[in-house]
Amino acid sequence: MLDNYFVLSYLCLIIALQSSAGVGILVLGTPFLLLIGYNIVDIFFLLLPLSILTSFINMIIMKLTIKKIEPVSLKELFKFFIACVPSIIVGLFILKFFQEYINFKFLVSIIIICSILLVMLKDKISYKINFFRISILSIVGVIHGLTNSGGTLMSLILSTDKQKIHARYSITIFYLLLALIQYGLINFIFKGSIFFSDYVNLITVLFIGIILGNLFINFLSENKYKLLINFLAILSSIFLLLF
Repeated sequence: MLDNYFVLSYLCLIIALQSSAGVGILVLGTPFLLLIGYNIVDIFFLLLPLSILTSFINMIIMKLTIKKIEPVSLKELFKFFIACVPSIIVGLFILKFFQEYINFKFLVSIIIICSILLVMLKDKISYKINFFRISILSIVGVIHGLTNSGGTLMSLILSTDKQKIHARYSITIFYLLLALIQYGLINFIFKGSIFFSDYVNLITVLFIGIILGNLFINFLSENKYKLLINFLAILSSIFLLLF
């Protein structure tokens, strides 16, 4: 399927969006690949390495190009690991033992729609997010371990009370950590593989997407990118529900 130019073009788009706004690959890639017939576990093995590489490269680019960027605190890292690691394990084991009984198209669709609604209402619920931050991070971990779709909700938590550029950097860091942890755990629980020829296509698409994303962010606002991500995510969710 990765020889299909439409699929490769879509992957390039979501990599560019993640490079610009901090999210995109898992939120947009998961429903799309479900629609074209990928198994949820195969989607993990395909998208998580892309997400890891994209976040890592963009983290380096931001460190080199942005002056006085606010570092991620040890307190935030501690909260993340305490809340997310056990809950990701829970999500993955639910996936392992109950995947045959779960309609992932429906589940992923509902999770994405609910997450986007929370993002749209974030100004009204931000105080609640701060108060229940650990609990919500735990929910993010379970959702992400089970469906690969916890990134939108995590970006909502991380963007609270942060300037835009610092929020984007934090989202990139925690997205990288989330994908790394999940990819490490999934290799212990499941087995999967992608042919080498696919890696060649994926690496090519990866670098094109990163270059485009970091170029486009200089011309379009981050809010417009996030609006596009939300629109595509909702569109994907509707298609998942219908088909």
